[in-house]
Parts: sequence; structure tokens; C-alpha cells
Amino acid sequence: MRSMTGFGRGSAEALEGALRILIEINSVNRKTLDVQINAPREWGGYEARFNEWLGAAFQRGRVQIQVKVESAQGQSDALQLNTAAMQQSISQLRTFAEAEGIDFQPDSRFLLDLARSLKDSSGLPEWKTLEAPLKKALQAALADIDSMRLSEGAALAEDLKARIEQLEQLRQKIETSAQGSTQRYRDALLERLKQLNLELDPGDERVLKEIALFADRSDISEETTRLASHFEQFIQFLDAAEPTGRKMDFLCQEIHRELNTTGSKSNDIEITRHVIEAKNTLERIREQVQNIE
Repeated sequence: MRSMTGFGRGSAEALEGALRILIEINSVNRKTLDVQINAPREWGGYEARFNEWLGAAFQRGRVQIQVKVESAQGQSDALQLNTAAMQQSISQLRTFAEAEGIDFQPDSRFLLDLARSLKDSSGLPEWKTLEAPLKKALQAALADIDSMRLSEGAALAEDLKARIEQLEQLRQKIETSAQGSTQRYRDALLERLKQLNLELDPGDERVLKEIALFADRSDISEETTRLASHFEQFIQFLDAAEPTGRKMDFLCQEIHRELNTTGSKSNDIEITRHVIEAKNTLERIREQVQNIE
């Protein structure tokens, strides 16, 4: 089981060590899959190849991939002025400012930001010539983030198993309480009749009919049986090799529905208390499930 949250980094040398390719992958939870690839602006048409390399590494989540190409000697950290582009940009901005009546006085910070945004990368090779090291760096980053996602997924699985066990214990308490609820209702009914000076024989047909109606209305055996089945299925999802986050989310909805039905059927205070506690535990489970792929 994998978490949708993770971070991975991979690198590879290119052009006989003259360049270094660095790829960082960051992923967070999202209901559907959204992959964003940020590479040097001079490149184009690389998205299809990257998606091919990604394959089925991610099933859902927001995935951001940052691709950087640096000089192996670190020369890329030095600011290289693209003077012609800067002059053209400033001229266009000044013309626009005059037309709009805006006072345009570029300061040193503006010039530095502009220089960085227009950093001369005319010597950057086309991505196709770096295809092999790009793939190598991406695969290393994928392995790194997958290790983190698996580790977090294992921790989530342990936590969820413990919470499902709590729900099962509450389900058993609900069943136990339900076994005595009819008797408690019978005793309470006879006590109310007595207080109203309407003492009737416990074997009176009207009393027996009322008790039978209560027992039928408050029967939650089907709900508790389905809950047991849902819990068992949930544990199987936790141990599955394929992504089961969506299935777990759906199962949480079904468990919530059964708990609602159980609570609405029963007027027993003990059962109501157990149902409320179970709903609180289920809410924590649902929060965790949102981060499972």
C-alpha cells in the first residue's frame, strides 16, 4: 500500500560529465491524477516521452516534476546576462507603461529579477540529445519517492488496522447490547404502565404484541453482519498489492451508512453510545484514507 504523499530526487551526468541533470518529484493527495512537469523553457514536446517513462508509477494524486540541467562544475549558478533580451524587455515594458500612464523606473531588484528570468541558456542542448540521462535521473527519482510512499503506506496500514479492530470491538459491544435491549424495553414498558396505574399481566397479548413490534423495529442483526463483512474487506484492501484507496473510501461510506441505520433503529442508550464512538473512529479512518493511493 502506498501513500500519495512523497518526495524523491534523482540525478545523472550528461555529455561526458559536462552537464548534470537533477529531477525532483513531489506528490500530494488528490482524488484524480494530475501530473505537472516543469523543465527548461527552451524545451518543447517532451511531455509525451516523460509520461511514457512514468508509466503507471502514479494512479492518483497531484504530482509535480522539476527538471533542472546544471553545469557539472557548478557554472550554471553564475548569472549570465542575456543583454539583448533584457534591453528588448525593458523597452517593451517602458512603452507599455507610457501608454498606460504608469511611472516606470526599473530599480536594481527589478533588473536582477529580469536577468534571472532571462538567463541565457542558448547553449542548453535539446532534450532529445539528453534522453538517456533524463530517463536515468527520472527512474532514480521514481525509485526514491516510491520508497518513501511505501514506507508511509506501511505506517498508515498499521494505524488503520488498529482502528478497524476498534470498530470491530464496538460492533461486538453493539451486538451484546442488542441481545438485552428487548428485555430492557419490556421492563421499562411494564414500569411505565405501573406508574400510570395500568398494571397488566406480562403475558397480556397487548404487552407481548408491543414488545414484538419493538423487537422487529430495533433488529440490527443485518446491519452488524454487514459491518463485520465490511471490516474484513477493509483489512484485505490494506494487504492488497494494487492501489485500493478509492475502494477504501467507498467502503467507509458504506460503514457510515450501516452505523447510521443501526443508530436510527435502536432506542437503547448503550447502543447509541457505541454507535457515536464508532462514528468518531470512522471519521479518523476516512481522513487517513484520503492519503492512500
